[in-house]
Amino acid sequence: MIGWNHNTARRAEEAAKTRQDAIITGDADAEYCQGNIQLEIKPFDSFHQINRYTRYLSTIENLKIVSESWTEDEGLKIIVSVQVPMALARLLQDMPEVARVYLNCQKAGFGGMKKGCQKMLVEMKTTEAVPEPVLA
Repeated sequence: MIGWNHNTARRAEEAAKTRQDAIITGDADAEYCQGNIQLEIKPFDSFHQINRYTRYLSTIENLKIVSESWTEDEGLKIIVSVQVPMALARLLQDMPEVARVYLNCQKAGFGGMKKGCQKMLVEMKTTEAVPEPVLA
């Protein structure tokens, strides 16, 4: 009986995570961004991974890296300038280094129209430590 409850709870958690991922992906498809956008990068394995990431960003047409900063408390922040409206979250989500992109859109302006994304949290893929084999 305990195994059934544990399996049911695990499946419910997986279903909730899948729904949340679908919401995040759906928002990424629908949201077009323009102007300055702050990308918060968390977590990441190494600065080599970040270098690959920033090289990818620099190859995107109509996107310029304005600044990069890193603090121990806040992590890495990259501000990019998007020259023409684009689905930046979808571009970032499709990168091999990226696990998920979370949008933080602010509603403002006349008639409740969206001002656009001002900030995105980019969750990088991290490698899990592989246990060393035990010699018998």
